[in-house]
Amino acid sequence: MNIKLIKSFLLSSIIFFTSCVGTSYLKNDEKLLFKQKIKGNENISSDRLENLYNQKANSRILLLPISPYVALYETGLQYYDPEEIQVEKEVVLEELQGKITEAREAEKFNKATRLERKLNKKNDKFSTLLEDGNLFMRWGEPLAIFDSSATKQTKNQIQLFLESKGFFDAEVGYEVKYKGIKNKRANVTYNIAERESYIIDTIIYNTGGNKVMMSVLVGGKRNSLIKAGDIYDQSKLTAERERIENIMKNNGYYTFSRQFVEYNVYRDPDTTNLALEIIINKPQDAKNHKRYKLDKVNFTTDVNTQVGGANRTEEKVNSINYFYYDYSYRKKILDQRVFIRPNEFYSLEKTLNTQRQLANLDMFRFVNIKYDTAGGDFVANIFTSPLDKFQLSNEIGVNVNVTFGLPGPFYNVSLKNRNPFKGAEVMELSGRLGFEGVANISDQTDVTTATEARANLSFTFPHFLFPLGTQLKSRFALLNPKTKTGLGFNFTDRPEYVRSNLNGSFGYSWQNKMRWIFDLTVSDINLIESDLQEEFIRALEEQTTFGRQLSRSFLPSFVSSSSITISKNFNNYGQAQSRASFIKFFGETGGNLLNINAIGEQVNQSSLEYFQFIKASLDYRTYIPYGKKSTFAYRFNVGFAKPYGEFSQDVLPYEKYYFAGGSNSIRAWAPRRLGPGSFVDTDDEGNFLYNIERPGEIIFETSVEVRRNLINFLDGAFFIDAGNVWSFSDNDEPGSDFQWDRFYNEIAIGTGVGLRVDFSFLILRFDFAFKLYDPARDSGDRWTISEWNLGTRSNYGPALNIGIGYPF
Repeated sequence: MNIKLIKSFLLSSIIFFTSCVGTSYLKNDEKLLFKQKIKGNENISSDRLENLYNQKANSRILLLPISPYVALYETGLQYYDPEEIQVEKEVVLEELQGKITEAREAEKFNKATRLERKLNKKNDKFSTLLEDGNLFMRWGEPLAIFDSSATKQTKNQIQLFLESKGFFDAEVGYEVKYKGIKNKRANVTYNIAERESYIIDTIIYNTGGNKVMMSVLVGGKRNSLIKAGDIYDQSKLTAERERIENIMKNNGYYTFSRQFVEYNVYRDPDTTNLALEIIINKPQDAKNHKRYKLDKVNFTTDVNTQVGGANRTEEKVNSINYFYYDYSYRKKILDQRVFIRPNEFYSLEKTLNTQRQLANLDMFRFVNIKYDTAGGDFVANIFTSPLDKFQLSNEIGVNVNVTFGLPGPFYNVSLKNRNPFKGAEVMELSGRLGFEGVANISDQTDVTTATEARANLSFTFPHFLFPLGTQLKSRFALLNPKTKTGLGFNFTDRPEYVRSNLNGSFGYSWQNKMRWIFDLTVSDINLIESDLQEEFIRALEEQTTFGRQLSRSFLPSFVSSSSITISKNFNNYGQAQSRASFIKFFGETGGNLLNINAIGEQVNQSSLEYFQFIKASLDYRTYIPYGKKSTFAYRFNVGFAKPYGEFSQDVLPYEKYYFAGGSNSIRAWAPRRLGPGSFVDTDDEGNFLYNIERPGEIIFETSVEVRRNLINFLDGAFFIDAGNVWSFSDNDEPGSDFQWDRFYNEIAIGTGVGLRVDFSFLILRFDFAFKLYDPARDSGDRWTISEWNLGTRSNYGPALNIGIGYPF
């Protein structure tokens, strides 16, 4: 029986892989476009040229002649009949339309609305079927049948692209070789001879004698995208045309457009040098371009609001005319975010800044700015429509950012009150209740439930609450300034402890012209209470005997701190289709007022625990697409937290420690259980214990992932994680302290593979990780690949991480 099964499996595999090759679907006179490559290019990357392929070869697995995507498509094609689908579509939609008509005639309008939604869904479903095919066809891809005319088009496109990049003397050719069984596979090679590139050595501006426009051009010359000595690049010329349009519009030329910018290129017949003339053409109906100066600025704050029989009130503040039915916003606040003024030249930049900063208030459904030239005046009209004063939002979901795999539900609720004090403030009352699976304190392989609940009341003001003059506040408005204050309560119930935290905070946030985001917390105050489980108390007491005063972190405490976060998102990291990165710096100081003697003396008489500390971290992430469906991503995170002073007694507040391990950290280790350093608890038999969380004062983490799309909504990943936490002193825990001469030997390494299921509205992540290098083992015996197994209860079996979104 086993032999029959093996034979059947082998036969099925042969049939499957034969069909996956793709040539089995070809007709007698057809060839399969199997491979394309580019040779001879030295200055232009192959990736950029491959984007010009007019015809794409089928995706294959590990460069083998196997394309399961074609097999999927062909399988779906066998069961695909568009005529039958069209008939079914007409029948279903006609039936639903009849039910909608009956419901409306019976005045059952709610039912009619539900049926209309159903009709729209059915219509979308049938349209997808007709346009993109059935599920297998959408998952797969059609057979790439070799087309010689497409190859010629690709050759011509490559030629034009090279010329657009300054290689005017380049030549492109191609050759086709037929291989495989019956020469059914076509391999195409494009041969490129780039030759020498042409250089722009002279740039001339020609404004037709308009001295004002010439001064504007020359004044912005330092920001030009084209400079003498550059290789000719047509894309740069296009970008420079857009830059010239913007600089003109920022200097009063309202009707100017890029169509007025013309280039003349002069080639030296004896060299590869070029002279570039930038011409600003005159409008057809005038001798010169008109420079517009604003006569009026009108601001209507409540468009789409109707009050029967009433006229809007007009109020003039700081040269701006405001129109409204009801006095809803203090005009002094709105005025800070308006950067266009009468008697100033039109500026596109100031217009966009006004629109952007008004939108940042979170007060308006839309912000439109229109200019009117009728009647001889140049008038700016700002139109805004207010958002609902109250906004209630709910979110129910599943929190699966745990290693031990039991998803936990959560519920978020938020009530937002806009403009409660007429100053464009936002008051928000929010709450969260969530559960998640965590490791049991007595058995690391067992799972128990952790509960988190929190409530928070916050106020956000659209300016700095600080004694600043009106002019300064208007200048700072370009930074999107905000003052944030809040009061909150957090409750955490874990297997080890129950912890409550009453929190109050006050701070500022802003964003500079380079899009760096600054978040300054002037004061963050926490009053903390903890109730510990007996087993956790014994574990902390055991730590105390080793000189580690961790139990002090769980005494009633008062924790105060100030912090700053500086971050920047380069090229829309997290959503970009091209290279992008993200960087964040965090710095914090705690117990600052305790350094004042008078305050310190009063604190000594209190029953609460107080802490002094400094903390800093740096997090950097990069995302690099390569090839057609692959991306390379990596993350680097480093930080330290150091207690100081007589009040801390060399202990940090528990929330200020660093932890390693888990689905967004070192995935081969349980959450918060890695380290510190090479130290690990053991039982009487020498087995490693991971029954309590392992805090550290220094952290180093780095991760590398190679991600590739497998089938439409399904991505695969291969990853390597490395890192650990350390303490500044060993506290009688050998190997836990950070030492420059050995820390690199204590960096844990894990590796694994993952699947990501893209549901469009969220990404569900499954990562399987193995310990590759375990610093808890004896030196010389830390590589563990020989002990890998599939036993889930083994220290070197796979760790399953389930999460939402990418780990970084």
